[in-house]
Amino acid sequence: MTRLSVVVPCRNGGAFLAQTLRAVLNQIRPPDEVIVVDDGSTDESRTVAAGFGPPVRVLAGPARGATVARNLGADAATGDRLMFLDADDLVTPPTLAALATALEGRERAFSLCPWDRYELEGEAWIARPPSVPPPRPGQDLLAGWLTGRYWPPCAILWTRAGLEAAGGWDAESRGDDDGDLVRRALARGVEGVPIADGLALYRRAPAGSVSLSGRRFSEAGLRSRLRALANTVAALEETGRLRAYRTPLAHALGELARDDDEDTVADEIYALLRRAGGAPPGRVLRHRTSDLAARLGARRAEWRTPQAVTPPPAVIPAPTGPLPRTGPLVSVVIPTWNRAALVAEAAASVLAQSWRDLELLVVDDGSTDGTADRLARIGDPRLRVIRQGNGGVARARNRGVAEARGDWIAFLDSDDLWRPEKLARQMAMMLPLPPRVGFCHTGIEIAGPAETVAHQAGPSGRIFDAALLDNPVRAPTSSGLVRREALAAIGSFDPSLPAIEDWDWLQRLARLYDVAAVPDPLVVYRDDGPDRRSKAFRANMTAREMLWRRNRHALRRTGQARAYLMESARRELREPEGLARKGRALVLAALLEKPGRAHLAWLPYMMAPYPLRAGLRRLEAGYHARRSGQTSSG
Repeated sequence: MTRLSVVVPCRNGGAFLAQTLRAVLNQIRPPDEVIVVDDGSTDESRTVAAGFGPPVRVLAGPARGATVARNLGADAATGDRLMFLDADDLVTPPTLAALATALEGRERAFSLCPWDRYELEGEAWIARPPSVPPPRPGQDLLAGWLTGRYWPPCAILWTRAGLEAAGGWDAESRGDDDGDLVRRALARGVEGVPIADGLALYRRAPAGSVSLSGRRFSEAGLRSRLRALANTVAALEETGRLRAYRTPLAHALGELARDDDEDTVADEIYALLRRAGGAPPGRVLRHRTSDLAARLGARRAEWRTPQAVTPPPAVIPAPTGPLPRTGPLVSVVIPTWNRAALVAEAAASVLAQSWRDLELLVVDDGSTDGTADRLARIGDPRLRVIRQGNGGVARARNRGVAEARGDWIAFLDSDDLWRPEKLARQMAMMLPLPPRVGFCHTGIEIAGPAETVAHQAGPSGRIFDAALLDNPVRAPTSSGLVRREALAAIGSFDPSLPAIEDWDWLQRLARLYDVAAVPDPLVVYRDDGPDRRSKAFRANMTAREMLWRRNRHALRRTGQARAYLMESARRELREPEGLARKGRALVLAALLEKPGRAHLAWLPYMMAPYPLRAGLRRLEAGYHARRSGQTSSG
C-alpha cells in the first residue's frame, strides 16, 4: 500500500508551525508520517512539533540550511510519496488526496496542484493569485519553468523514484533550490502531472523577515540562481536535450543578467550561455534601458517593502478566580453599539444556555446610550464588558477574539437571540468530529415586523466553492461556532470592508476547513429595521466589488466568475439605489469572462432606463404569481 510522508524543514518557524502541522493532519487523506527536521531553531519550534505526538516525528538537523534538512527528512521517511512543506505554508483538506491520486500508476513522477500566495493584509490572511506568467501555447513544463512558471514545494507531491531520479535537493544551494530540483527532474525525464484539484497556500514572509525574493539581488542570491541554471544545463546535457531548450535557457539567463546590476556574475552567465548555445551576449548582458532599470527598481521596492502589521489591541486583565468546568470553555463574543436594551436581551440568552462552560465578552464599541450601565446590572461572573472607541463591528469582534480564553469561539450580533440549547447542540456535534471540521452553524428564525419564518441550516462539508459565489450560511456571526485554531490560520475579520465582512470571513474559513450544520433553527435573527448593515445597498455593492478583486482568480478557477459578475449586475440594474452605468459595465465584464447566448438578452435590458426596467420586473413578478396560483389550484 502507498505510504505518504510529509517533510517539514524548520528553523525558528514556531510562529506558524502549528498551523502548518494542523493543515497537514486535517487532510481528507492524512499522511502516514510527518517529519519535522529542526534546523538549529532557537525558538519554540521543537516544542511545538513534539507536542503533536504521532504521526509527527522531530529530527535534529545539522543547521546547514533547508536543502540539507529536506534531504535528511527524505532519507528518514518511510513513504514512497513525499511532500516537502515549508514550516509556514498550508494545504487545503482535499490536496494530498488529489495529488496522490494523480500519481497512481506512475513511478518516476511528481504531481502539481494549484497554489496561491498567502499574505497578511491588515488583520486578515488573504489568498492572492500566483505572481507568475500564464503558460505559453505549446510550452512544456520545463520550458515554462525556465521562463517564469513556478510551483512552490507545498504544491508538489513526489514519487520517491522521481525524487531520486532528479538527484535530490542540492545541499550547496542557497537560493532557487526548489526550482533547481524540479528543472533537474524534468530534464532527466521525470514526468510532471499538473492537476486542477486541491490548493496550496504559499505564505509570503511576514514583515521584518527576508525572503528569497529579498535575497535574489545579493551576490549570494545571484550565484545560487546561476548554480541552479548550471545544474539544469548539466542535466539536459546528460539526456542529450540541451539544444531543444536553448531558447528558454537564454531567457532564464537573460533574467539573471538583468538582475545583476553590478555585473557581479556576468562572465559566468556568458560562459553558461555559450555552453547552452543561447543568444549572443549583447542581447542579454548589456544595453539596459532606463525603462528597464525603472521597472526593476520598482519590482525590487515591492519585494523589499515589508507588509504593514496591525499591532494587537491592549489586553484588559480578565477577572480572577477559576470557573467551574465540566467541558471545553466556549467564548462568546457580542459586538455592540448603541443597542442598550437589545444587547441586554442578547446577553441574557447567552447566559441562559444549557451549556454552562462559557464566558461572554460584550465589546462596547463606543456606545453613548447607557449600554455599559445596562450591562453592569447583569450579575453573572461569566460576563466581561470591554469598552473601546468606535471602530466598527469587525474591529469589535476582533477585540473580543483577542481577549477570549476559550478553545471555541461563538459570535452573536447584539440584536439577535439564542435558544437555550444552541451551544449544547453545536458542541455535541463538533466534539466527535475531526479537527478539519472547523465551523458549525445552525438554522435560524428570521423575526420580521409582521411574521417569523424558520429556516433550516444550509450546507455542510466542503462549501468553499459555493461560498465564493454567495453566502450559503445564514447569519454566520450569530449562528456560528468556530475552533480557535481555525481563527489563527485565517486571521481576523477585515475592517476595510464596508459591509459583508462576515461573508469574506466565512470564505477564508471554508478554504481551509470543512463545515458542520445543526439543521434546527436555534437563533432568532431580528430583521426589524434599516440599520442592518446588509441593507446599506451602496456599502454592500462596494464590498462585493472588493471581494471580486480579492477572489476573481478563485472564481475563474472554479468557473464561477461570470455568475458572480452577473449577480452584481442584477443588483445594480434592479434596485432603485443601483447605478445603471455600473450594472452595464458588469454585464459586459461578465460576457467577456465567458460569452454565452443565455446572457445576450441582458444587453437590451441593461440599456433601458430604470422606469422601463422596473416595469419589466413588475410584469415578470405578475407572471410568476399567476403561474404559482395556477400550479396551486391544479
